Amino acid sequence: MAYMLGERDKSILEAIIQEYVATGEPVGSRVVSRKYVLNISPATVRNVMADLEEMGFLYQPHVSAGRIPTPEGFRCFLDEIMEFKALSRGDRTMIARSLAKPVLSLKETIKQASHLLSHISQNAAIVIMPKLEAFFLKRIEFVRLDAKKILVILVSRSGVVYNQFVHGEDILQDDLVSYSNYLNTYYADLTIQEMRDALLQEISSEKARFDRIVSQAIGLGMVALDCFEDTPDIVIEGKESVFNSPDLADLDKLREILNTFEDKGRIVRILNMVLEIPGVRVLLGEEMGYLGMHDFSMVASGYYRGDIPLGSLGVIGPIRMDYSRVIPLVGYMANYLSNMLEDL
Repeated sequence: MAYMLGERDKSILEAIIQEYVATGEPVGSRVVSRKYVLNISPATVRNVMADLEEMGFLYQPHVSAGRIPTPEGFRCFLDEIMEFKALSRGDRTMIARSLAKPVLSLKETIKQASHLLSHISQNAAIVIMPKLEAFFLKRIEFVRLDAKKILVILVSRSGVVYNQFVHGEDILQDDLVSYSNYLNTYYADLTIQEMRDALLQEISSEKARFDRIVSQAIGLGMVALDCFEDTPDIVIEGKESVFNSPDLADLDKLREILNTFEDKGRIVRILNMVLEIPGVRVLLGEEMGYLGMHDFSMVASGYYRGDIPLGSLGVIGPIRMDYSRVIPLVGYMANYLSNMLEDL
């Protein structure tokens, strides 16, 4: 959307947003004139503020108070005024040192990434773990537990282990070993999705029709993969920073935030939206839709292996968060995870 603002309008809107982000209080014309736009009189600033309010970029909570930026005002600031900067060297070094530790498992890495996002931004951070179907298979094993139950152990190339049970016919352990050996020989190093597709194609092949082990191995492999429900695993850090925000002045808002963090399905739906368009997206107030957090915003991005989306991450905080720091932080972390998980 194009905003028809002159340079003076932009400088005053920017000043109001900077002061509001720093203090959380309504901003008056004298503060803007004395602290930010020194060559413009308070009277002129008041006239411009009135115009910005009429355009929907500001509102006045009380007659005698200053102005507060609206979500539309923040959107204009983000789209046309704010200068984007690179993440500071100190923050980049902190991220590299924390995530480059070889002892970290994938889950520990994701948890640490979420912690860093929260710590650096001073807001809540959410990271969705990579989808199971994006993992490369290292091996699959079947263990007979009893006449009706088989334990399926799936190990990814990155070392993540998934366990699930399959219920069905009784199969001898020796046969289960043969089935897993066949699948590991022909399907290791494929992604789980590629393995699903290949099994579906091979089940009708001539080899499967005439070789019992092949047929049984493919059939059990398909059942095993189907039993792994690809439910997103979410890591949330720093919720207390949101709960302690001055923006949560009343119980209704606090209850709204608590419900949002409890309902992870809503968060997943929002974060999945950012995968549709590469890069960092900022969702303000009502743009967060399902979350119902009208006084808050989310800065989010997907992370990828090539063109394949692996997961997404985001920072949630008051709508007056410091976007000049949070946007490059989220972008840098998304790129860092994408590079780190290239061989997932």
